[in-house]
Amino acid sequence: MTQPVTHAQAKERITKLKAEIWRLNRAYFIEDKSDVSENVRDALKQELIKLEAEFPDLVTPDSPTQRVGAPLDGRLPKVRHLTQKESLMDIFEDAELEEWIDQMRRSLGEDKREFEILCELKIDGLNISLIYELMKTGEYKYVRAVTRGNGIEGEDVTHTVRTIESIPLTMNVAAKVASAGLRPASPPRFLEISGEVYMTKAALAKVNRDLEEEDHFANPRNAAAGSVRQLDPKIAASRDLRMYCYGLNTAATDAMGIVTQQELMEFLDQVGIPTHHGWKLAASLKDVRSFFTQALKNRDALAFDIDGIVLKVNDRRAQRDLGSTAKAPRWARAFKFPAEEKTAQILDIVLQVGRTGAITPVAHLSPTQLAGTTVTRATLHNEDEIARLDVRIGDTVVVRKAGDIIPEVMQVLENLRPAKTKPFRYPKNCPSCGTELVRAEGEVAHRCPNPLCTAVQQESLEHFVSRYALNIEGLGKETIQALIEGGFVDDPADIFTLTAEDLLQLPLFKEKKAENALRSIERAKRSSLERILFGLGIRHVGRETAELLARRIAWPHRKLTVKERKISGPQESLFGPDEVSGDTAVPAAHAVHAAHAVHAVLPTDIAKTILDVGEEKLAALHGIGDVLAHAVIAWAKEERTQEVLQKLEDAGVVCIESAGSGLAQTFEGKTFVLTGTLPALSREDARKMIKDRGGNVSSAVSKKTDYVLAGDAAGSKLDEAKKLGVKVIDEAAFRKLLAA
Repeated sequence: MTQPVTHAQAKERITKLKAEIWRLNRAYFIEDKSDVSENVRDALKQELIKLEAEFPDLVTPDSPTQRVGAPLDGRLPKVRHLTQKESLMDIFEDAELEEWIDQMRRSLGEDKREFEILCELKIDGLNISLIYELMKTGEYKYVRAVTRGNGIEGEDVTHTVRTIESIPLTMNVAAKVASAGLRPASPPRFLEISGEVYMTKAALAKVNRDLEEEDHFANPRNAAAGSVRQLDPKIAASRDLRMYCYGLNTAATDAMGIVTQQELMEFLDQVGIPTHHGWKLAASLKDVRSFFTQALKNRDALAFDIDGIVLKVNDRRAQRDLGSTAKAPRWARAFKFPAEEKTAQILDIVLQVGRTGAITPVAHLSPTQLAGTTVTRATLHNEDEIARLDVRIGDTVVVRKAGDIIPEVMQVLENLRPAKTKPFRYPKNCPSCGTELVRAEGEVAHRCPNPLCTAVQQESLEHFVSRYALNIEGLGKETIQALIEGGFVDDPADIFTLTAEDLLQLPLFKEKKAENALRSIERAKRSSLERILFGLGIRHVGRETAELLARRIAWPHRKLTVKERKISGPQESLFGPDEVSGDTAVPAAHAVHAAHAVHAVLPTDIAKTILDVGEEKLAALHGIGDVLAHAVIAWAKEERTQEVLQKLEDAGVVCIESAGSGLAQTFEGKTFVLTGTLPALSREDARKMIKDRGGNVSSAVSKKTDYVLAGDAAGSKLDEAKKLGVKVIDEAAFRKLLAA
């Protein structure tokens, strides 16, 4: 006769079961090995379930039985990232790999610098950030999982990601850190760990078997993304999701005393975070190429999809000195596999109108599987490209797609051309409004010159609300089309006059959706100057150029008073409502409820200031040039531009100045060269300080160089400066120049 289990015995058994189940899960899901069969793991889990049912007070949040919670009610909430997420720049060829190394050498001012590169497989999954919080017990507890989103905020998918059995719900980091020989200054409150949630090829086949044919996922990445975004975690739990991690937020990495990327990967592995062990530390480009070749050779044999390899400078000090562009870290690259090519038949050729009126011919294709997606369209670029290829409707063509790049037609298979096909005649009129197209001298693109063209309006409004511009949620392609067709909007400024009554007249808009959209619109009234410059759709002005203009032009200072208003509901940040998001700004003289003052630019000041600067001075700014300056001045002169800017101002829109904008241009016309390691400043910080004050940073010393800023272990550039008689300064002297 079996003796009843006492509370103390149950507690001891449950503790052992949890530890053993976690050990077996780690071996199976992370290390691709197993000491026991899946039936044994299931039996242990069933025993644990039975014991916890008998002793419910012994159930803990980190138990393997507690990974699947209740379904969410409604849409996934948005939360802010602890640190802003960056993208990786892609390279596709060996020459681009060598150019990247040369760029880093120039940036650091060390022409002979060699880099150790950590090489990882680039898993084709969904980027997720895991948040762990330090508890009073000294352990770290899983508290949140967030999609990448726009890099600033993403969707809260905590409920589905916790169903992934390889992810620890608690971690005893202190013991692992000590055993690894790391010496953390003090344990950080939060760990933000980055990785990819993915689905194996076998799991995808199983999921698709259970779905209707029209609901099949095209590839594992789409399946993983769709599963993670399920409201019901039971669905995610049934789909065998996996995760591999590779990143840790900078503050935590510094606090842990981690000085290389290799140490970071080892740290993650030691504390129980799932990592793929197939990384390699490359001492040379030869080693990088060898890793790439081997990954390409083995990709089909892997259990999951990869689309290239990821390369990261191993030395974290060098990472800090190299810094980032507006989009991506300079110290990392995604080395993508060669573009995939397939054949398809051209069913039609149609003209697509862009936000600046540029016309792009697009080939409509017979559906073909290419790089993991079903492709039905490909760009033909322009009239000259159509003529060069002699592409015709009915032709069989070679289509190429690499990564996220838009598919393009590469070649016509003329031997398969149907009889009686005719050369494509490029239309003379806009397909949307009928206006005669124009083609400026020296340009390849045709344009629709009609600013009221419906297609131009559609594209420009979609651009204005996009995530890197004003990031207004709830106004997708179909909504904008409905707003234009309903006569609610003609230009970007009209968005800020929309009311709840307007939105409720649109298809699929209910009160909650309208409320969320209006909240996002209200928040966008206080956007940064560079976001607004980018969102206005000035020809040739991308994100980096917009940031450059925002920082380098002496914009007029206006003191505005900001009234803070609490934002609640789905826009909550990670640890409570974001109370700054809903700021209401009015000129200080007319403040109703004063809170704090900010410096900002009024929309009408944008065109006035650009015209006051003039084309010649604008072109002389480092990074601008004649073509871009001419386009910006032409935009500022347009009557419609000034009308839209006035309407934006009347609607209460203000442009918040970025840090560094409006600084005295004390370094204007001066050229600096940086070399060596500075005591306190990173090179990126020093470079930014110089550029914010109008100076230029060069990678080579010449007679035109004004200053060489030298630190420890300065290289040949210091010798060259002395030889040419160029003034050499240290960090202390540089700081005196800043203060002058």
